[in-house]
Amino acid sequence: MFDRILADYLVRSGKIGPESLEKIFDLQARKRVRLGMIAESENLMTPSQVEEINKLQSLTDKRFGDLAVEKGYLTDNQVSRLLTLQGNGFLSFVQSAVDLKFITMNEIVDLLNDFQQDNGYTLTDMEDFKSCDIDRIVPIYLYDLPPYAKELIGVAIRTLSRLVDYHVYLERPYTSDKLICENLCYQASHGDFNLLLAISGDTDTLMKTAVGFAGSEYIEDMDDALDSICELINCINGIFATDISHRFINIDMVAPHYHIGNNTVNSEDIINVPLHVFDKSITLSVILSDNFTVEES
Repeated sequence: MFDRILADYLVRSGKIGPESLEKIFDLQARKRVRLGMIAESENLMTPSQVEEINKLQSLTDKRFGDLAVEKGYLTDNQVSRLLTLQGNGFLSFVQSAVDLKFITMNEIVDLLNDFQQDNGYTLTDMEDFKSCDIDRIVPIYLYDLPPYAKELIGVAIRTLSRLVDYHVYLERPYTSDKLICENLCYQASHGDFNLLLAISGDTDTLMKTAVGFAGSEYIEDMDDALDSICELINCINGIFATDISHRFINIDMVAPHYHIGNNTVNSEDIINVPLHVFDKSITLSVILSDNFTVEES
């Protein structure tokens, strides 16, 4: 995740242009692949076992390696070895940029110092960023949100990373009493507490998000795309509901809905999290009540 956050900072600060960035990403992609692909290439897992674990990740908030160990396909030592082979996304990004001579290591050090100072991050925050561990990075952005919002958003981002785009990254959340958006998918949940989870964005980005989740063979038009994203939201809420049920907190999900075209969501304290999926922007929104309205334009 931090490789994309840092890449965005590089472009915004004028250190690297978009075309150079694409070349860095291309080289980086050849160096870093998903854990399942490495396990398969190392003959530690079969293609059907990898597919099984990938499907399980739509039902539970667990990492590929943890699920593979639970199923008996890998040992803890094998997972550690595969993670070593996979490498660190931040380091592979930096190495690719340096190898292509778009930036020097001294410039990287200065850039990281600027990034830290511009955003007011601590040294601990920077170590968490450089780990490229999504579970260490996401809390940096969510520290001042209500507990259940942090938990739900964490589940959502991890699920997007596992099922849609490995390189998903976020920006600082913000609150509003109105969300004006193009295309909206949402699902409400009721029970011991109420909430709404929504994803919104432009047509092109949501189409790509839907294809990333369901596969191109299932997406023919915008109705298919938004229906697929509603199913993604249902997966996220299902994982969240299962997790909190272990603490004897129960919520029931109602059917998700979608609206094509311009929409306005009204409520107090809408928590909006800008996300980048396939390097394009969508918004993940959370409302921790049932006091909301959705207006179609």
